[in-house]
Amino acid sequence: MYARTIGDRTLTFGVSGMLWRDNLIMYDRQTESWWAQATGQAINGSLKGGVLTTVPSEMMTWKQWRTLHSETQVLAAPGGRGSRDQYASYHTSDRIGVTGRTRFSGVLDPKARVLGFRTDAGATAVFLDALKRVPFREIDTGAGRVVVVALPDRSTAKIFGAGDHEFEVSREENGRVWLKDRKTGSEWDGYAGQATSGPLAGQRLTEVSAYISYWFSWRSFFPDSAVVK
Repeated sequence: MYARTIGDRTLTFGVSGMLWRDNLIMYDRQTESWWAQATGQAINGSLKGGVLTTVPSEMMTWKQWRTLHSETQVLAAPGGRGSRDQYASYHTSDRIGVTGRTRFSGVLDPKARVLGFRTDAGATAVFLDALKRVPFREIDTGAGRVVVVALPDRSTAKIFGAGDHEFEVSREENGRVWLKDRKTGSEWDGYAGQATSGPLAGQRLTEVSAYISYWFSWRSFFPDSAVVK
């Protein structure tokens, strides 16, 4: 997800229906510049070269969302749309993108699901299936350490800057993975990135913006991406 401002300009967006590198192109209604969804960068038009600010967002199963946010109200789409995945057949097929051809590395299956994020040191892709075995990973990105915390159903994960903390898994309970930092023994809600007990209670970690992608799509935009398996 991206913030909608460039300098002092506020933009509103629509989806063009066109693709670039098998990725949706957005357009802003103010200048009709084209924007790459994967990078948040304008690739055509008067704002070409401009980059939107990335902000954290979440993508997870409805079941997991309800576990974490039981009081959620749903705005139903007309005609029952949204009750099923319109791309279900594509997710389970061998097709890659629209043309079926793309650049990808043999490090992962091209349709492996990854959680991608970027730091000043470059791009990183975390193989989501690896989190089914170990719900917590600590990664040195070269621009600082981050912690990757899987949701209990392993459908996705959240990423936070670790700072000078050293974490380990404390427990899994009530739809969350709980962490403990070794230095103070404080317990942290891994989903919220917040210390809930101990000397550091109330402190929060800084969330790192990340999103789920197929490996072939992430690779086409970030060919030098580090891969965490």
